[in-house]
This record gives sequence, structure tokens and C-alpha cells, in this order.
Amino acid sequence: MKTLIQLVIVLFITIQLNSQEKHVETESVTLENLFTFIVDHFEDDGNPQNITFLLKTHSGSFSNEDKFILKQTFKLLSKRLTEDDFISIATYNHYSGIALAKTPATHLKKMLYAVEHPKESIEAFAKDGIEFAYKYADVNFEEDYDNKVIMIRLPERKVLGNNSVKPSLATVATATTKQKGNGTAIVLSALALLPEIIQVIKD
Repeated sequence: MKTLIQLVIVLFITIQLNSQEKHVETESVTLENLFTFIVDHFEDDGNPQNITFLLKTHSGSFSNEDKFILKQTFKLLSKRLTEDDFISIATYNHYSGIALAKTPATHLKKMLYAVEHPKESIEAFAKDGIEFAYKYADVNFEEDYDNKVIMIRLPERKVLGNNSVKPSLATVATATTKQKGNGTAIVLSALALLPEIIQVIKD
């Protein structure tokens, strides 16, 4: 009996240690700074990534401007990551759930569909999207990966239908170079990133 109790205690401690080893990093970024964030934090030769993007939702659909920025960002990300990296898309606030289950980062069409039709992509809705996203990230944790939840705060916009204006190349370039040092650094960053931005938008 004593041996059995000792085994149970050892098993409990082992489970506790394993659960404590799981570390999911949290980042929070506004939509306008998202492109910059991807440029600054993700390289094609970086650590393997397992990322859950957590998008804030409102009563209306994403505006054309929101969709444009999200799509260009995921296009860039799919070029910088590999099929060994993973992307998930969750939502919170007005409606919550998993819009894109864990998918290789090179499967761009699936990411773009989830951005275009987030609510329709959710199979089961949750009460608390943030809590649900963290539970999801924990269940889908990958050993030896950078496991992250990136919260994207989208502004509430008036949906103008087809009259919504896409951000210009200059807008994206400005977002990409925002929060750099002095004016020289901004110009140099813009020049360095311009070919990559143009390529992403063209695709």
C-alpha cells in the first residue's frame, strides 16, 4: 500500500512538472502595427514556430481595410516560415472560437479563407475566446518550438461594403517603418523593406 501511495505521488509530481514546462508566450499588437511586428519578429531562418493568432471581433464583419492588412501580413508570414511551422487563428470578443485549426504556415489559402470568412469558419463557438485560445494553445503545444499566442486588436470600423478603401502601398510602408529610431533609420528601413512589401502586395 505504501509503495502504491509513493507511485501515485511520483506520478502526480511528474504530471505537475510536465505541465509547468509548457510555456506559451503572449504578445499583443494593434492591427496597424501587425505588419511591422511580423517583419521584426519572424525570420525564415528563425526558431520553429507554433503561433495562435487571436483576432478581436466586433458585431460587423472585418472591414476591407482590416482584411487587406491581415491578408498581406499572412502572405508575408507564409514566405518567412516553412511547412514545419504552424499557424492557428482564434477569435474573441463579439464571437469566439477557432477559425483556423493548427495548419502548416505555408498553407496560405486556408489562412486567407479564415480571414475572409472568420465566423463561418468556426465549428463550435466558445463563451470566452481568450481563455479558449489559451486552452487550445496548451493542447496543441509543440515541444522545441516557440509557442505563442499573438493577440491582434482590431478597431471597430464602419463597414462601407465595396466602398471601403484599401490602404495604399505608402500606408503599409509607413506601418512597417513605424517605431524606428530617427528619420534616417525610417528611410533606410523603408528602402530595405520596399521590395518585400511590393512582392507581398503583388502576390
